[in-house]
Amino acid sequence: MIYLERKGIPTVSVASAGFEKDTLASARVFGMPRVPFAVVPDVITSVPPERSKASIAERIDVVVRGLTDPEAMPDLADTGPLPERLPGEPLDFDGADQLDALAQFNETFLENGWSDGLPLLPPTPERVSEILAGSTLEPEHIIGLLPPGMGIATVQKIAVSAAMAGCEPSHLPVLIAACEAVIKMGSRARQWLMSTSPDAPIMLLNGPIVDELGLNTGKASLGPGKQSRVNIVLGRAFRLVLMNVGHNYPTEMDMDTIGAPSKFSLCAAEPVKGGPWESLAEERGFPTSASTVTVAGVRNLIDAADLNNFTPERVLNTVAGGIRGGGGYFGIRWSDPDPYDREGGGGALVILCPDHARVCTDAGWSKDMVRDYLWAKTRVTVSGLHNGFKANPDWLLPPWRWIMDLSPEEAGRTSFPAFNRPERIEIVSFGGPAGKSMVMMTNGPSQTVEVQNRS
Repeated sequence: MIYLERKGIPTVSVASAGFEKDTLASARVFGMPRVPFAVVPDVITSVPPERSKASIAERIDVVVRGLTDPEAMPDLADTGPLPERLPGEPLDFDGADQLDALAQFNETFLENGWSDGLPLLPPTPERVSEILAGSTLEPEHIIGLLPPGMGIATVQKIAVSAAMAGCEPSHLPVLIAACEAVIKMGSRARQWLMSTSPDAPIMLLNGPIVDELGLNTGKASLGPGKQSRVNIVLGRAFRLVLMNVGHNYPTEMDMDTIGAPSKFSLCAAEPVKGGPWESLAEERGFPTSASTVTVAGVRNLIDAADLNNFTPERVLNTVAGGIRGGGGYFGIRWSDPDPYDREGGGGALVILCPDHARVCTDAGWSKDMVRDYLWAKTRVTVSGLHNGFKANPDWLLPPWRWIMDLSPEEAGRTSFPAFNRPERIEIVSFGGPAGKSMVMMTNGPSQTVEVQNRS
């Protein structure tokens, strides 16, 4: 809408009730803080078409007024002011003792929305300076505009969140690289960061930095516990950076319907030595000497447990079942048959536990063979898709609407790959013993960036 306004074409947006602040925040980000919009009572994607049409029809007069006489639109301040996130002056906290002052600090940061809800460590000037020593970049060096709010990501701002999460100075370059990865994703990152779905960022590290920082690649890699302290603080710091630098604030530019515990922290690493195949970073052309961070937007942490099979086909059939259950929704809705691809199409991140990976390597299977097999086994039937699209076939792209005309028998016999192509399935391996792999659905390809400028 704002791009049309820039061309001199008047517009009025339609926002669902509960999304007013999200609309205002997005408008502010893109340079039009007083964008006119009409509010409808329902989230139009969650009600029958007849009801959504009726809701919009009732607001047509507001749309017309906004197009013809924008000055007559209701004062946008009626929706409540957007919170001012960044204090202009340092904050001082006085208490009966240090513990009381710490409690006041945490309460203030929580009330202002700068906290993830868990206790923070104070980002004092001294501690932030210590964190900044972990990078050779200057504190005011700009990494870029961080989605979704396109906040100016300086090294110092990133260091503040690192200090609050309990990071060490050596962690700062990792967070800088993770920000670079999200920035490179562009609009694709904004899509999953602002979604109503439980999409969370995961950081995957490769290379010598894994051992140098002491990341856990074994049991309980994703936490909790002391064995995964580095993983946890890195993941948490990245969440705080996305909030306080990228403006990815819950209920404002993160409209998740239910929320997800994975949004607190999600960081892991592949082992430097002893992995079953080349690492994710090596697949993408990075040498073994390079330290990298890969960022993806993930949802649906699906357990793929198989303790009973010892051939690649049978083990991977179990993993494919996990993918199939979470991925079929993506393949048709956002795919165009010619080419059968869209940048925003979904995929899967498969975390093969060492035991499952060993079954495959002992049989001589390469990672590409595993990927191709999984892709072939993650087909979804049209009968399964009917449930999602029968009520509203307009959600299907026109080239796919013929599937709604198939009989129940034909729909049961007709199937499609869950994803556009095999490469949409990304495979890593870490974890402890026992045949428990994991599947996470992704919102398009991940992004890998080298960790640089380390002190």
